[in-house]
Amino acid sequence: MRTRKEIFAIISNLLIILPIVMISANLSIKSVDAANNCEVSTDNSWDVESAVTLHNVDSGRDWMPSIFDNAYADSRQYGIDLKEDFSYEVVIEDGGATAISMKLVPGYRYNFCITFSPTIGSNSTIAKGDVYLMTKSNWDSYKTEYENREWDDMKEIIDRLPVEWRDMVTWIPFRDVHAYEGKKYTQFSVGIDSTGSSWASIFGDDSANEYYLVLDAWDNSRPNDFSPIGDDMNAEILVEAEERIAIPAFTAYILIGALPISCIVIPILLHIAYKNGAKEERDSIPEKIPFLEEVV
Repeated sequence: MRTRKEIFAIISNLLIILPIVMISANLSIKSVDAANNCEVSTDNSWDVESAVTLHNVDSGRDWMPSIFDNAYADSRQYGIDLKEDFSYEVVIEDGGATAISMKLVPGYRYNFCITFSPTIGSNSTIAKGDVYLMTKSNWDSYKTEYENREWDDMKEIIDRLPVEWRDMVTWIPFRDVHAYEGKKYTQFSVGIDSTGSSWASIFGDDSANEYYLVLDAWDNSRPNDFSPIGDDMNAEILVEAEERIAIPAFTAYILIGALPISCIVIPILLHIAYKNGAKEERDSIPEKIPFLEEVV
């Protein structure tokens, strides 16, 4: 049977080691660094259109086409969950933007590889653009900014606002990091951790996990975006979907609480162990120290 001191030692070591292990595992799983080149076949073996919808940022400028385009998009935007690899090719008009929407699933990791190239008969040898991953609400803000691009100088307006307020008046990429600008080829990966906000689940918003991969070829409000090249571009999109090992959500609370609690509990355990050790009976008989008598 383990002694009390051994039990205290085990608990103390766990309180010290457990947070370190959880931090290491959390960083390795939630990393958004790009993986290796996407190993995706260009021949899709499943119905990609059932999960992916094509959008054009200026589809609402003409009245009649916008009715049919928006009706088609609304009927397809809540497609099936994306759990398969696929390849997709789109054309980005000069001074415009093209996007594909997908329902990304919690528990999956998605690797994106995008390559820009000149169109057939293009006069330009340069093929570079901006790539953004954003939520549906930000896509709506992005379209609004595009529609008003000739009315106001959005860059000057946004530059005057404090950084912490800018997301209230303009769009931002997903997690504020998935923006890749002025690229001929880019690759990145992302993992979805939850099914959206609690408000979305209460009111039954099926678009909570709908994300937009936007290929941009116009001068938007971001300061580092790439200017239009003066011609249309082709873009090849490869998306690799793979299941990943996800840490349960409650581990975040344990991780946050373990460090401050350990700073309180460990000294208490050490104090109790030290105090109990002083009370243990000893087998040896204590020897008396003789007094030195002063000789007169």
